[in-house]
Amino acid sequence: MKPTVPPSFAEKDLSHYLRMIRGDFAELEEGLPERLPTSSKQKNIVILLGSKALGRGNLELGLKLTKLFLSALANGPTKPRAIVLLNDAVELSIEGSPVISELTVLAEQGVQVYSCLSSLDEIEKEEQIAVGSQADMAKICEVLLTAWKVVSL
Repeated sequence: MKPTVPPSFAEKDLSHYLRMIRGDFAELEEGLPERLPTSSKQKNIVILLGSKALGRGNLELGLKLTKLFLSALANGPTKPRAIVLLNDAVELSIEGSPVISELTVLAEQGVQVYSCLSSLDEIEKEEQIAVGSQADMAKICEVLLTAWKVVSL
């Protein structure tokens, strides 16, 4: 029996060519050897938060939007692989944060939460992290560059 060729490859005149396919690559992720042992609804997507408040302008509204976003993410069916917190967004992962429960739920669901070590050091809160782990810039680069998609908010 002749082995089957994946539908995205074909042979023509003893040459091979690749056909590009648009769409969700979830079926390709399933075959990756480095797939994380998490829920079947987790995607190789990383959320990058550079500020504790979403959007520009009203800080109070931005903080409320951050809480609503993380709550929707925690309650939604699809999860990212990781959330990276930079700059003042690291305050979201320390004790007393208004979104600590949402981040804790996400961590329990298998989402890695990384707080930038340099940012924590700048605000002198590296010992107060309540959820996730500290990450140096080398680790943050690795997380971002191995993701299929990075969503920066």
